[in-house]
Amino acid sequence: MTTKRRPGGGAVIIGSLTELTERRLERVLRGALKKVSETPPTLVIEAAAEDPRVLVERVNSAVGSEALVAPLLTDDEGNRLFPTGRLVVRFDERPSDQTLLDLAERHGVEFAQRNKWAERQAEFEVPKTDERFLPDIAAALNEEKGVTNAWQEVQAAFRRV
Repeated sequence: MTTKRRPGGGAVIIGSLTELTERRLERVLRGALKKVSETPPTLVIEAAAEDPRVLVERVNSAVGSEALVAPLLTDDEGNRLFPTGRLVVRFDERPSDQTLLDLAERHGVEFAQRNKWAERQAEFEVPKTDERFLPDIAAALNEEKGVTNAWQEVQAAFRRV
């Protein structure tokens, strides 16, 4: 059984923002930014009722090229997942270095590293200047010949039970 990751509930800002940009963002979105991680620097703004794609576009317009913006994700159990700005791709077979570089170029991402424990898997970094909707990039990677699966790397928010 695979866990579904759905956009919704807010936006995640991956990267450092200037104080001026943070204030502008709070005014534009009428909400407070919450820091959720230092590595990578990650802020979240919650907006449960807003369409995730529209929210990401609005946040991108305020953030510009200072940081990458992605939708906040939730899994089947309602747990919040915070994208890191990286995409993980699992291939049908071990890809060559050239295959990884070609894939990165076709999709406007940067090859980051191979997974040292899973030779068919590699990570790609989405540039902070990229304003595309991250789930769309992952979906496009999934359509590539030779790709078994592609998904957004995330950090999870744990809850005490």
